[in-house]
Amino acid sequence: MNRKIKIRIRSLSVPIGMALIAICSQSVDAVTVSLQPSQDTSIYSESDNNNGLGSLYAGETAAGANFALRRALIQFNVAGSIPAGSTITSVSLTLTLTKNGPAGTAAFSLNPLLAAWSAGTATGTGGGAVATPGSATWNYSSFNTNLWASAGGAIGPSSGTTDIGTSVGSKYTFASQSGMVADVQGWLDNPGSNFGWALKAVNESPNNISAKELGSSESTSTARPSLMITYTIPEPGTPVLLGLGLAAFFTRRRR
Repeated sequence: MNRKIKIRIRSLSVPIGMALIAICSQSVDAVTVSLQPSQDTSIYSESDNNNGLGSLYAGETAAGANFALRRALIQFNVAGSIPAGSTITSVSLTLTLTKNGPAGTAAFSLNPLLAAWSAGTATGTGGGAVATPGSATWNYSSFNTNLWASAGGAIGPSSGTTDIGTSVGSKYTFASQSGMVADVQGWLDNPGSNFGWALKAVNESPNNISAKELGSSESTSTARPSLMITYTIPEPGTPVLLGLGLAAFFTRRRR
């Protein structure tokens, strides 16, 4: 009787093994999407101005008494564009330089924002315009209502860096970096944590002029920021094959 049981188990090993091989051999296709900002704006260290409907500004404008900083805030609707449960494998952000002043090439970073904000509806140039109620400014995440945890926006450590040069009309890309991938994966898995990035000069100390004007979501289509995300999602057939393998196992066991 024991010999019969052993034979039966061996006969089951073939279909079960085939099912497992089929499951393991399922390909996982990589998909790439390009997202434009769901909102963006600029904030200014010298005032509670805002630029929700204008270009993006980041960096230091001048040295000495006129020293001032700009940071751009930018957010993308990740969870609304990528299937839940996907694995983010690559992330890159491309920006277009639309104007350059006295600054040379400068290093910029993307830092995750840690609190909700609103772009607002002010329109201005390099210094922005008077903020509308509820919009983000240097001191307020929501103007005249909620202060940032610290001036300049509640931001985490840098997730990625790149150099932005002086060639107007040129595109500059934050190539995929592990911190950027982790940010986007977190925004997909927990959409409530998605507050986007702050774009800032790496060196914000005085006498380090670096200010750049960049295309925003309000710019022409060719100058808008573009977030390229590559992700994978398990093939739909995998759970089905697993179910079939288990069904075959129990069916043959009952015989």
